Amino acid sequence: MSFPSAVAFLWVRTWRNRVVRQVQRLKRPRYLLGALVGLAYLYSLVGRSVFVQGTGRAVSPNARLFAEFSLEVSVLGTLVTAWVLGADRPALTFTQTEVQTFFAAPVTRKALLHYKLLRGLLSAMLAALAATLFVGRFTSPQPVLFFLGAALAMGTLYLHGTAASFVRAWLVSQGRWGSVVRWAVVAAVLVAGMGTLLSTLSDHPLPENLSTPFAVREWLRDVLNAPGPRAVLWPGRALVAPAMARSWEGFLRYLPASLALLVAHYAWVLAVEVPFEDSAVAGAEARTRRRAQRAARSGNLRVGRVPFVLKARGRPEVALLWKNLIARRRMGSGLAMLLSFGVLGAVFALVMGDTRLFSNSREFLGPMALMVAVAMAVIGPSAFRTDLRMDLPKLELLRALPLTGRQVVGAELAASALTLGVAQWVMLLVALVLGVGADDVTLAPWSTPVVLGLLSVLPALGLAGLFVQNAAVVLLPAWIPADSERARGVEALGQRLLTLVGTLVVTFLGLLPAAVVALLVGYPLFTVMGRWAVPLAGLAAAGALFAEVALGVAVLGRAFERLDVSEEQSNEA
Repeated sequence: MSFPSAVAFLWVRTWRNRVVRQVQRLKRPRYLLGALVGLAYLYSLVGRSVFVQGTGRAVSPNARLFAEFSLEVSVLGTLVTAWVLGADRPALTFTQTEVQTFFAAPVTRKALLHYKLLRGLLSAMLAALAATLFVGRFTSPQPVLFFLGAALAMGTLYLHGTAASFVRAWLVSQGRWGSVVRWAVVAAVLVAGMGTLLSTLSDHPLPENLSTPFAVREWLRDVLNAPGPRAVLWPGRALVAPAMARSWEGFLRYLPASLALLVAHYAWVLAVEVPFEDSAVAGAEARTRRRAQRAARSGNLRVGRVPFVLKARGRPEVALLWKNLIARRRMGSGLAMLLSFGVLGAVFALVMGDTRLFSNSREFLGPMALMVAVAMAVIGPSAFRTDLRMDLPKLELLRALPLTGRQVVGAELAASALTLGVAQWVMLLVALVLGVGADDVTLAPWSTPVVLGLLSVLPALGLAGLFVQNAAVVLLPAWIPADSERARGVEALGQRLLTLVGTLVVTFLGLLPAAVVALLVGYPLFTVMGRWAVPLAGLAAAGALFAEVALGVAVLGRAFERLDVSEEQSNEA
């Protein structure tokens, strides 16, 4: 069998086995229901706009300018990082199976290179399809053109990264002078880019009156259309232009340049080919070793700072809280990155729109902090997972501890509740200091009482959502994927949606008694204290929610003591 035939056989059998496995999983109720919900969600998200409403939808100028600028800068950043960041070795990665199958076979290096390049281009097409479904429908009126253009752009970027890694590996093999040449060229390019930017800013200074509507947007448009930035951003624009084309005529006009770049990069990779077998074998072995370490929960352990000193004497369930707080710190970078991206995105959206809000930053930061705090009460229980969901593979070990079920459930729940509550308090204190609606005659008197009321209500609401999610782990452990599992596919998306919707519904039902208590306390006090009865009503509602959770923890603790994880898993197998 020839090498192309063997590759085709491998791909066909791999996809066939994957499809068969997915179909077999649909025999289980949780996967079938998850797949149905996931498909319905995807259709509601992208299907109606692509297949029902058709093409030709109008895209706002702000969205188009933002998309073009962000894509061009992203492409340029990818091109630069290909030469600056990463290891100085070929960027071709092979799985352990590919190494054992192909490297021992009578296959030339050129054939292996063609195989990896073709597979990389196919992966770029799949990434372009995902970008079209979830991003392209907001930025381009032609989804088909966006997909074709994105496939060309991502394929070219993949080839550029591969060629750059080959050149870097060759320069390293040449010794010290090779590194000097590489960094000299990189420094020259960066200096030229900075010089172009400074020269352009001197010709197009930032508007003095930022309160003028759309002033920053027009300034940014002028800067991007200046000769210097146009030259610097040309690689990005050449790759992005086909995807952002508004018609087939425009797409065909940009297509020759994009195809020429793709073919030139493919030829470049073949021309600068360097030996990659040793690095590929080492990389495959390293990835296999890391997977084995993750499966065994071992590896290089680093001793870091602890949230507090765990004393030898005291309540034993505090040890679980201590453990989960340490895990929260280890996993906390994702939340910080999410918040930073949200803040930067909101600022950029306001810059692209009406900048009059920046004439008084309090009008922007106060309401934004309040919205983030409220949003955390909804999405926080799904994002903060250092509880029973994280310890799902270790439920049998938790049951073997000399603790009651109530102690285990309460301690596991406490870490996520504390971190979520602290994050909400920080946002609410920012809103309290800066004020919400301070310039509005109607809202200003209510701003402080409402925020004070939310200081007690929102953490209690987040705690209720966390309790519901942890109750699902105890009552339906087979339906909840462990955090260590990389659940992928439509059924995994559907399961997450079901979990989120179920959490919201059950939490809403639990809010009804708390709302009744708040009404019974707040209404009589309102006739005496006016708007300052809101904090007391919020405190009463929070107390009712805490009482419900405490009762639920006691009941859930008994269910945890009777839980048989092996039986649940065998029923789903």
